[in-house]
This record gives sequence, C-alpha cells and structure tokens, in this order.
Amino acid sequence: MNIKRKLILIGICVAAILIIFGINVFRGVKEKPGKEKEEALKENVISKAEAYRLLSYLDYGKPQRETLPTGIKYADQSMSDWYDTYVNAVCKMGLIGENVTESPGKALTYGACKEIIDKLITNKPEYQNVYRGLSFEFVKSEDEMTIEDFLQLYEVILAQTPADTNPIKEKTLFVLGREVSEDGKDRMVTDLGKYYSLDARSYEGYYEKMNQSAGADKDTSTDGITPTDAGQTDTSKAEITGRADDAQKAAAGNASMDGGTQETLEQKDVLPEAERLTGDRISNLYLDKGIRVLIRDQEIIYITSTTTEKIVLHNVWIKSGADVKVDTFINGMDKSFTAKSPLSSSIEKVVGDIAVEDKKIIQISVKPDMIRGKVLQLGDDFIEIEGYGKVPLDEGYRIYKIYGDLTLEPTGSILVGYDTTDFVVSGGKISAALITEEIKAENIRVLLKTTDFSSIYHDKVEFTSDSDFVVSSKDKKTPYKAGDIVTVAQGDDLLSQGRIKVETASDQGKIQLLSIVRSSKNPKYRGSIEISEGEEGLLIVNELPLEEYLYAVIPSEMPTYYGNEALKVQAVCARSYAYKHLMANSLSSYGAHVDDSVSYQVYNNISENEESILAVKDTYGKVIESDGKVITAYYFSTSCGHTEGVENVWANGEPTSYLSGKLMAVEEEGDGSEEQLEGISLYKDLSKDKTFRSFIDSTDFKTYDSGFDWYRWKVTINKDDIKASIDQNLAKRYKANPDLILTMTSPAEGDKKAVFESVPVETVGEIEKIKVSKRSSGGIITELLITGSEHTIKVKTEYNIRVFLSPAGSTLIRQDQSKVSGIDLLPSAFFYIDREEADGKLTGFTLHGGGYGHGVGMSQNGVKALSDAGKRYEEILSYFYEGTKLGFIYDLR
Repeated sequence: MNIKRKLILIGICVAAILIIFGINVFRGVKEKPGKEKEEALKENVISKAEAYRLLSYLDYGKPQRETLPTGIKYADQSMSDWYDTYVNAVCKMGLIGENVTESPGKALTYGACKEIIDKLITNKPEYQNVYRGLSFEFVKSEDEMTIEDFLQLYEVILAQTPADTNPIKEKTLFVLGREVSEDGKDRMVTDLGKYYSLDARSYEGYYEKMNQSAGADKDTSTDGITPTDAGQTDTSKAEITGRADDAQKAAAGNASMDGGTQETLEQKDVLPEAERLTGDRISNLYLDKGIRVLIRDQEIIYITSTTTEKIVLHNVWIKSGADVKVDTFINGMDKSFTAKSPLSSSIEKVVGDIAVEDKKIIQISVKPDMIRGKVLQLGDDFIEIEGYGKVPLDEGYRIYKIYGDLTLEPTGSILVGYDTTDFVVSGGKISAALITEEIKAENIRVLLKTTDFSSIYHDKVEFTSDSDFVVSSKDKKTPYKAGDIVTVAQGDDLLSQGRIKVETASDQGKIQLLSIVRSSKNPKYRGSIEISEGEEGLLIVNELPLEEYLYAVIPSEMPTYYGNEALKVQAVCARSYAYKHLMANSLSSYGAHVDDSVSYQVYNNISENEESILAVKDTYGKVIESDGKVITAYYFSTSCGHTEGVENVWANGEPTSYLSGKLMAVEEEGDGSEEQLEGISLYKDLSKDKTFRSFIDSTDFKTYDSGFDWYRWKVTINKDDIKASIDQNLAKRYKANPDLILTMTSPAEGDKKAVFESVPVETVGEIEKIKVSKRSSGGIITELLITGSEHTIKVKTEYNIRVFLSPAGSTLIRQDQSKVSGIDLLPSAFFYIDREEADGKLTGFTLHGGGYGHGVGMSQNGVKALSDAGKRYEEILSYFYEGTKLGFIYDLR
C-alpha cells in the first residue's frame, strides 16, 4: 500500500512537471513575438547619453571633444564611459543636475526629455516656441522616447536657434578618405576640410522615415521643422527631403527599422544608428560619396543622408591627368580618380574644378589665368596685390605650396610685403594661391600708431622728406622736392584709387611724419611709407629692410650707453622676435607684420644712432634657435632676481625649456659669502609666501639685477583706488578672457572647497581683503584672491593682476628711494601684500615688490650687469636662453 501510494505521488509529480513544462512552452511561443517586438522597440529608442551628446553641441564653448569631464558625480562610478564629456556639458548648461543617479546608457523617457527642454527654454527664451513645431506630445511621459521623435525635436531646436549664434551648421561633404591626427584621433578627410567623427552616428534611415511621413501629409507639422519668429532660421521639410533623397534607397535595409542583419546593412551601405562612425566604417561605407551632415566646428555630429549624385570639388590641385586616370591633391591628401570618359588632352600641375558622379569624374574645368605681385594686405575675403588692388577670394579658395614637398597651407600663410606667390584667378576672384619659393625674410612692414600709441587709426597724415620724394597711387606718380609738406586726410583725392606710397629718390633719404610725435620729436623713417583708408581712419605702414628696422628698435628698447656687447645681445633678441612675428604674419589684416609699440617691440621712439647701427651690423642675420627653429626671444626691463617660466605668465603659455625661469644669483669669485651660498639654496623655489618675503626683503643676497633702481619697489594703494581700478577694468578684462576672472559662487564649508566659476560681475563692492592664492616657483603671483562686500573674485595671470592693482593714483618708491608717480600698470606681479589699517579699519594695502616687466626670458638690466662682468654676447644669450644656439636667417647664395 505504501509502495502504491508512493508510485501515485510520483506519477502526480511527473504529470505536474509535464503540465508546467507544456504551459511554459506554450507561453514561450505566445510571448516570443512580443519579446521580439520589445527588443525592436529598444533599438528605436534614444539613450540619455545620445540625447546629452546632441544637446551639448548647442553650448557655445569649445568643441565637445576638448571638454574635460569635471563636475559630474555618478552614483556608481562604473557608469563612467564615452559619454562623460557630454553629461558634463549638459550639466554645465544647467539642463541636468550634477548628481547622476541612473546610467546615461539607459533610454530617455518623454517625461525626462520634457524636463530637460523646459530648463533649456528657461535658460534660453529663444526656444519658447519649440513645442509648437512637434507632431507628437509628451503625455506618454513614462514611455521611452523614439529616436525619430528626438531628432524631430532637435531639428526644431536648431531651426529656432538664431543664425548668428548657432554653432551647428549643415553641410554636404565629399568623403576623400580618413587619417589619424597627431593626437591619435580619427579624422574624415573631405573636400571641405578634415572632420572628427569621434562619437558621430548615422541617422539616414530615420531621416528617410521622417521624409516619407512628410511626403504623405505635407499639411501637418510632422516634419519637426516649424517657421519661427522673424530673424530666425526657417528650415522646411522640403529641404530635409532634398538632402535625404539618396538615403531613401540606401537606408531601405536599416536594422533599426526592419530588423535586418549586419551583413545586409553593409551590403546596402547603411550604418546601424547605435554604432559610432569608426574609421573603417568611414572608409568602407562613405568613401567617394557625398554625405549630408550636421557639424560643430570641425566635428561631425551625425549624418542625415548619403548621395553619389554629382558633386563639384572646387580649386583642386591636379597633379596629372591622362586618358581616364586623374591624380589630384585635395586637402593634404593624394587622391586618384577614374574619369567616365578619356580626357581630350593631358593636363599637369594646374588648378581646376572637378565634377564627380557615381565615384567617377564627369567634368574638369581648368583655371589657367594667373597674376603675380607684392602682397600688400590680407583681408577675410580679399587679397590686396600691388598693381591689381583688392581682389576678392573665391568661396573655395585654396593655398598650395608647390616648391619642395607639395602641401596645403592654412589661411594667412601668404606673407604681406613679398611677391613669392602666383594667384590663380577665375571670374574676377582668386581661386588659389601657389607659393612658388621660400621666403627670405629681408623686409618687414611696421604699422605705425598715433602719437600716444593709443590707436592704429590716424585722422590725417602729414609728411615731408630730407630728399626729393614721390607719392604714388595706382595710376599716378607725383614728385615733390625735399622739404615739401604733403597732407593726406580721410576721403582725400590722393586715396581715391586706393593705397598711396611715399618713397624717397635717394636710398639714404628718410621720410619724416609731422603728424606723429615720438620723444618730443617728429620721427624720421627709412624705407617707404604706405597710407590706406581703414575702417576708422587712416593706416600707416612703414616698409623697410629688417636690419634697418633694428637700427631704431635697439635704442628704443635699451639705452645705447649700456655698451656694444649688451647692444649685440639686444640686437639678436630683437631680430629673433621680429622674425617670428614676420613669419607669423601677425598683422596681415592691416598689411603689416608688427606695430611700433610695446605690443611687439618699440620702434623709432628713440632715433637710431651709431652704437645701435654697429650692434646690428656686428650681429648681421643672427638669431636664437632651438631644435633648428627660431625662438620667440621674450625680454623685459628688470628682474626681481628670478626670471619666470612662460607657462606661469601667459594663459596659453606652454612649458618651454629655454623659457623656464631661473634664479639670477651672482656666483662669481668673491661672492661666495655664507649668506650668498645659503640664498642660492633657499631661493630657487619662491612659491611659499614666507620664502618670497625673505627674498624680497634681503639686502645681502646678490643677483645680477641688484644694482638697478627697479630691483626693489613698494607702493601703498588706498582701498578706494583699488576698488575704482577693479570696477573700471572688470568687465573689460572679463570680456578679453572670461576664464581668467572667476567669481566665487559657493563658499568653502567644512572640507568642501569654495567654488569659482566664470561669471560676469560689475563690481566686487567695498574691498575687504586681498590675498595671494597661488605663487609660482619663480615668485610671480599667478592667482590673486580679492574679497569684496558683494563678490569674491579670483584673478589669474600677471597682466590682469597688474591692471587691477594699478598704482595710478599712488607714488612708488624704488630701491634708491626715488619716487615715481602716474604709472597705470603695476611694475610687476612679483610682490607680497601687507594690510594697512587705521583705528582697526582697512585703509589700503602696501605692496612690496621687485622687478619691472613680465619676467620671461631675458632681463635687459641683467644683460648690462653680465656684460660689465666681461661676458660676451654669445655667453649672455646662453645664460638667459639655456640650450639654444645662434642661427642665421639669410640665404648667402
């Protein structure tokens, strides 16, 4: 009976198991389509990460690939991924909070999307009509948002972004190939430039679907693009349809639409939207095709369509073409094409437009017309050429260097003042510039400022000469006798044909400008003078040989009584500095290389003399080189006893071995006192305020600048004067570089540090405290904290610090106890601060400092001391610019 009962129980259990198994199998069969449907839907939803990426491009900062992921706080650090930079960006835009509790890789819901867009509208009122342009509503708030709905929303946002502030552009690019940049990033090489596609996607299939919907019902708003208020972009669905025509064929097998396999997709040249555009995919799927894309700066955001229809590649350098083979050079890439039909004749080394259709050349238009002349000015949309005037640039203008290795050169690489370039002209416009030979930097062009150096624009120009001279315009030359006075004003008939040029009949003659005063005199200039009309007045350019330019730079920058060896040091530095700016085309938009003020090198403020001419001739053509390249030889008046690294002085300064800063301690025999030896060890690092104070206050420690008046100084500045200076300059300095003037937005609490952000403020209020926040090892202040009754600001870089603490209303006392007043800029940022009080209340601050100037490179007074100690100019240059050597800039052939 027990056995029978057991068998019955076993049978019941087996039956139950079979029933449960059957039910589950039945359920599995019934539910399988549903699960497949669910998976298909997930393929068509947009992730938070991708939504953040697209929205982040609306910010007007740097390209997102340059943004560092700082500020965001993940609940789980394992969530960190490729999307970090974009999460951080939308966080900074105020669209999401700092604390991210859910993985950005998850789907975005309609409700979460609406919260983001609501914040976007709050921050930027221009988007207040965004919701009116949509074909869907946000009522299904918990549902996952589809990709096509988000793309429709994105298009509406772009359409309502004012054109003048919209950083996102739409372009058609012809894909030539791919390359890896120096920083290891993949780039797509196209006819219009090189573009990063770091996290880009293809949305061809979705645009095809949107276009089909638009075609089915043109009267609805399903296009996602709605006309907006006056002055804003009005993009119609017809335009979207036009740019996506080819995508309708290419995207037919899109996986996210029909569940097709990867193999099918590749056969149909379509990318699954969920995958990024890797370099291999770019080469395999888009090579020799046109792609319609959204871009931000040099970064592709996503692709909307692909086409093999006719595209014209403009101003291509055609290396050779014969029969059906055409070899070209486009945007730095060698590219071979096959022509649809044989060429009627062979071509070689020409510029032309190439029409490509279905990956084959169907037409070539060669541009044979060429002009040549001295380049006088480079504008944004023109080049002024001697004898031709201002010739406009073609939209697809290119610059090719055709001597040596063939290269594509950047805009601005054509030097003003030289005629080493052929210009290919078509339809009255410059299509391409062909640089035919290496520049021999023999002449320099100097933009002359007004009497007080306050402006480059002059109301009038009055001049004469100590020899006969000629005033020339395009078609007319008028001779004048020595001593004749000519006056040119705005709108003068002399300027009716454009730029005029003044030249002396004698090579030794000089032109005197009577409308400019330098050191209480009217300056005289070698070379020629050119006068042209600028936007706000007349521009004056002095062109002359580089060596003769230096004749009048040296006495303006260094007293000639310092002696020949010191002047030779100055000559080599000044030549190196001038050469670098000449080759950089620094002021080409004004037709010049440098100006005559402290912005570059002071020129002709003190006239040339025998000593300055001799120093230039003794160092003819010599420059300072590092790794075979001429350096920018920075110099300044007087050190505090320590020079400074370039990265600690200028915001964009990169650490440089020969501009690293050094303690200028005297180490000669006889100066080996105990104090000196201790100081050499102690003062190599001045980053601690206590050490810096000791260094500034020391009278026993000797450096090469110790004997000069500006070596030490102090000044007491009234707190009201500081407030006035800050209020006067705050907006201006913030506008110049908002990253260098930071405002405290959250004070320090417990272990939490204070938060400083780039926020514009009009005033700090009443000054309460000034504190050194950061000092470099060379002693210069790199961050200054100014606390006021209304705001606390952190001021970065020595120049901003010197501006804000201007001693204009105070008297400085120098080392020799001499007094100096009326200086707008603090002598240097090498100082420490003492608080001044009366009856327990703040009255001002006393600054105890040293040196005059920025502190980078060579101290001119240090040069004087070293030359007095018997050092030759080569030794002195090696002392200040360690690891460099002398080079020569002129070709002796």
